[in-house]
Amino acid sequence: VQIASTPTLDSLTGKPGDPANGRKVAIKKGTCLSCHVLPIPEEADHGKVGPDLHGVATRLTEGELRQRIVDPKVVNPDTIMIAFHTTAGLRQVAKAWEGKPALTAEEVEDVVAYLLTLK
Repeated sequence: VQIASTPTLDSLTGKPGDPANGRKVAIKKGTCLSCHVLPIPEEADHGKVGPDLHGVATRLTEGELRQRIVDPKVVNPDTIMIAFHTTAGLRQVAKAWEGKPALTAEEVEDVVAYLLTLK
């Protein structure tokens, strides 16, 4: 697996996200727990396909986190993680989702804000 240099991405909204809402998005809409372990003990099932996200804010910058949420294939073309805020170059997209990102710009910023609390 070839990992690209660590690209960063500027804020999608120009304003800080809401970490409390980002935690909610990570649990429900973002489906982060399907693949990652997070410090969310009230949720029983945590995936182990992706990296454990405990302490992720000590390993990645805000822009690096955002890039991995928006389009992780920029960093790792072989990742199975979906692009949550891009619609270009995607394959096997359900008709209902064609041309629509999985998360809004505000939701991306909220998830980034939440992940930045994980130190």
